[in-house]
Amino acid sequence: MFRAALSPFSVNKVILVGGVGSDPRIVEFDNGGKLADFPLATSRRYKDKEGNLVENTAWHKIQFRGDRVDSVANLIKKGAFIQVDGSIRYDTYTNKQGVEVHQTQIMGDSFTILAFPKRKDAEGEAEGKQGAEEDE
Repeated sequence: MFRAALSPFSVNKVILVGGVGSDPRIVEFDNGGKLADFPLATSRRYKDKEGNLVENTAWHKIQFRGDRVDSVANLIKKGAFIQVDGSIRYDTYTNKQGVEVHQTQIMGDSFTILAFPKRKDAEGEAEGKQGAEEDE
């Protein structure tokens, strides 16, 4: 019988690098807890049998809780290119229509901003910054 809880080889670790799809949504709970969530797009490019370049984009729901929420709120913005380190969580719930919904989320542990979103300076030139990191 396999017992994952006792296995030294059981790991739930995810590293995603991609683009932030919207500014984080911040939720504050009555008990003082907070969460931040946002979509992150990752893309895979390859050539099909005919030699055409194909790009598949996957959207991931990223969620941070606790101490990381304030950093996420202050640093992560739509259009940023980031790395997220965390774990996968699978949830199942029944919605108001009585339908069972399955949801996959990435529970963030840390993030690194690889490129800030481009913004226009006073002369209309696009400008981006690089290199902020928020870690444990």
